[in-house]
Amino acid sequence: MSAIYQRLSTLSFTRPSGTEEERKAANFLANEITSIGFKPEIEEFSYERNIPVTATLEAVLEDGSTKVFPVTGLIDSAPTPPEGSEAEFFYLKSFDEVSLSKIQGKIVLLHDRLSHEEYRRLRKAGIAAYITTSGTVRDTYENSDLETGRFRDNLHDLGAVPAFTIRLIDAVALLRLQPKKLRYTLRLETQSLISQNIVVTVPGTEIPEETLIVGAHYDSVPFSKGAWDNGAGAVQVVSLLEHLRDRPPRRTVTAILFGSEETGLRGSSSYCFQHQATLSSVKAMINVDVGGSILGKEIIFVTATEQTEVWVQSLLKEIGYAAVTTLKVMSSDSAVFSDYGIPSISMGQGAPRGGGYMHTRYDNMDLIVPQVLEAEAGWLATLVDRLTDAVVFPVPRSIPEKLRKDLIDYFGKRRSIMATLPPSEEDKPLPFRF
Repeated sequence: MSAIYQRLSTLSFTRPSGTEEERKAANFLANEITSIGFKPEIEEFSYERNIPVTATLEAVLEDGSTKVFPVTGLIDSAPTPPEGSEAEFFYLKSFDEVSLSKIQGKIVLLHDRLSHEEYRRLRKAGIAAYITTSGTVRDTYENSDLETGRFRDNLHDLGAVPAFTIRLIDAVALLRLQPKKLRYTLRLETQSLISQNIVVTVPGTEIPEETLIVGAHYDSVPFSKGAWDNGAGAVQVVSLLEHLRDRPPRRTVTAILFGSEETGLRGSSSYCFQHQATLSSVKAMINVDVGGSILGKEIIFVTATEQTEVWVQSLLKEIGYAAVTTLKVMSSDSAVFSDYGIPSISMGQGAPRGGGYMHTRYDNMDLIVPQVLEAEAGWLATLVDRLTDAVVFPVPRSIPEKLRKDLIDYFGKRRSIMATLPPSEEDKPLPFRF
């Protein structure tokens, strides 16, 4: 059994943010790094969240009968009054003008999580509350879990409302009943959590004043063992450190294993906030989030200039590594660094239809294979080598305007660091003269 596969097998257990299991995972990874020959630093951080302690949903039918459906409340959403609330029910199939004109004062059922713009439209239309879904229509109560979602930080700029998650099978049953209205309660309780980042610095041999950050998160969601998301990325970063031990980089590499990514990129946000004074020396950030599965394609998210994407594409062709690239903000720790103006390159996997299992009990070792883990780790090592050893760093420290706007939208105008920074100014080539 390969070392990287063995590490992931050991790390494959449920390890949610702020729990003893997350700390156990951090200790395991720190010990692995120590055995390689580096001295990891554990940087603790704390944060608060409002977790649902009571969430109920009751359908009221035309004949006055009722039916209760199991739901969870969204973390950090808004509570109802202690006695609960009642509203007419509406299934919002799409965000068309006709549908939006009918939802004032109602509790709406949605297909998926909300973007900032979608939520803005819901608030403008005057919804009372909303319900999202988890799972598939083929689930049973025995083979599925009811996910506890999170009311994203950027939505708070528009004001929170009570929000719930329901199993998709129950959403279908709810629609079949055609209820006249819904009664619902949501009570939240503030919880303080302590998490930790693991930080390792590999000094550059020739250009130590310039830094490349490489990171991955190691926490999981509840009820998931998090092998694919994102134990795979964590062990790939550990493997990179083995590589850098034997092949020291010209530029400094800071490797970070982030805690509490799944609860709102808490680890990367904490790191950037605590290290603001040194971020000016960071040339780029490389992130690994989701990998190791025998199914799916390799995707590289470039939150940087088109020039950077072309450089990545050229490197892929040169070394013969199969992956697709996209200029996009990845919803992972890399987004935090890019919001601070640092270009980022993120690696992930896209699963085929029916082959994905993120944030479910099926994210375990069943589909993880050593060959894919090793190939991904090899690509990561090559990418880091080329960046750290380049005579001139090939990634401009610039965020294009479209991605800049996407970052501000992703984090919310009041929370985005990018919203306070001036637009990037790219160096333009000088005219050629004899």
